Amino acid sequence: MWFDEAIAEVLGGADALRGARGPRELEQAGAELIGAQLQRVLQAGRSGLWLDWWFEELVDAALARFAQARDRGDEAWQGSWLLLHALTSLGSPALASMAQYRINVARKRLGPDGRVQPAWLRQLAKIAATGEVWQARDVYGGRFAVIAGFEYPGGTDSSVFLFDIDASGFLDLISAGVYDDLAQAAAAWRDLVGDSATADPVPVRDVGDLACLVQFDSGEMALRGDESRARMDNWYRADRRVHDLAHALDKRGTPLQFDVSLYDGVDLEPMADAFAAWHVEQFGTGPGRDAVLALAEEWSEGALPGTQHVISPRRIEHILALVGDWLEDPVTEEVKALFPRWVRWHGEQAGLPEELIRASVELATTSAPAPADPADPVEHP
Repeated sequence: MWFDEAIAEVLGGADALRGARGPRELEQAGAELIGAQLQRVLQAGRSGLWLDWWFEELVDAALARFAQARDRGDEAWQGSWLLLHALTSLGSPALASMAQYRINVARKRLGPDGRVQPAWLRQLAKIAATGEVWQARDVYGGRFAVIAGFEYPGGTDSSVFLFDIDASGFLDLISAGVYDDLAQAAAAWRDLVGDSATADPVPVRDVGDLACLVQFDSGEMALRGDESRARMDNWYRADRRVHDLAHALDKRGTPLQFDVSLYDGVDLEPMADAFAAWHVEQFGTGPGRDAVLALAEEWSEGALPGTQHVISPRRIEHILALVGDWLEDPVTEEVKALFPRWVRWHGEQAGLPEELIRASVELATTSAPAPADPADPVEHP
């Protein structure tokens, strides 16, 4: 079990939290202490991480270290005390509540020291979304920036939180972080995405446009092992901020929809029919119906609304990987042969510039799926 070493490292670095001058600085320092350990463990190839359980153990260990230091008259209690407050701002409501309970227990031991603690410490657990939300998408339409405003009580330490989400394949939170304002967060997102991040964020008027925020996979099973440090610094905080934002929007009467499935009830016929008609117009013959429906199913299931025509490189590689696992048969071979034309059609429907369409078609043509393993075949949809 990796718990003990990681907890010891966090607690060993907690003294650095004493330099925080406000709730935002303390929260960030706590996030970085935790993120460093999560990334280290992840890169070591650990599996079965039980990250919520680890958070709970960290809370208990912080209280124990606080109590031991107080009993010894050791100033080290301050790092653990500050860490507990940071955890109330980072953890999910359930985890934050646990940390808050431990703070209440610890406070009874402070005595006169309790009267000289900064008043802003009590604000960390009360961070809230302002309800301001902006969104931008890359030129392909599959990479999202969702930027939401946050503040502590009384408008203290106002900031924005960036969710960098890629919906080209399985929905993935690529990065996240806290920034001073919208312009700073947008610039950070453009740096992350590169040349395809051409759009400026615009205010979100319809909460339906925030589907990417509630559909990205935040579970441990989504971890690949190559996540960025920013992602691991925000492993807990990103989920907490989604909850905070959902709470603010719910109070406004515009709740986020968390129960929408991207896999149930997908109607493949309109896409298949439209592509077949285009194929006849372009090439004089219609494609095989079974192949088109199989490709439409793989392409559409799990796709976020509004991303049906995305042909980003990641989307193409994702679909090719899925098709590469299909059982080799005539339909599979037809799908592979049809795929570059399928990509071109979607690019034209999206209204992409010809140079982007051409590049995506070339990728679809040259990055053929690896042959299926005959020992473990997967039937096509």
